[in-house]
Amino acid sequence: MDIEQEFPVTAKRIFFDHAKVSPLPRCVCDAVNAFTKDACEHGTKNYKDWMAEADRVRGRFAQLINADEDEVAFVKNTSEGISIVANGLDWKAGDNVVIPDIEFPANVYPWWNLKRLGVETRMVKARDGRVLFDDLAAQTDSRTRIVSVSSVECNSGFKNDLGRIGAFCKERGILFCVDAIQSLGALPIDVKRDRVSP
Repeated sequence: MDIEQEFPVTAKRIFFDHAKVSPLPRCVCDAVNAFTKDACEHGTKNYKDWMAEADRVRGRFAQLINADEDEVAFVKNTSEGISIVANGLDWKAGDNVVIPDIEFPANVYPWWNLKRLGVETRMVKARDGRVLFDDLAAQTDSRTRIVSVSSVECNSGFKNDLGRIGAFCKERGILFCVDAIQSLGALPIDVKRDRVSP
């Protein structure tokens, strides 16, 4: 596949982006157009085919991140996904969450919202756009339920050491949440190797 041909915008623009908003590749545009044309012309007649395609894509995505197929769910966006995680745990007053202070808002507000339940969000101070492992680890304690980081920080481009953080969390019984939107597809993600919580 010729990657440049997949992005027609490159014929007219040099596009510097970091995944907050990006141009669609041609294959995505074609798939969306085919779906809307099918729905427009046939209504829900091909609904079973749509569900079969969703299952096929779920399986392909699971392979991409080395997950089990039943660990993959489709959500609207990162904000919704992290909100589901944040609101899906059985929190107790005094529990805490540890996140870097340079996270994109989608990985901040769902955790801050838990304050109503008595949950503390501990913000790890970044140093020159970098999140140091020792600083992250120092913010955890016996009441830390989850550590949530981006694979690559959206503003600085700093790549977190997911393997090291995941091993640390696993060893201490802490859940590990990763927002991989900035790097998925460009850098390898292996949720089993990095012990990202299912």
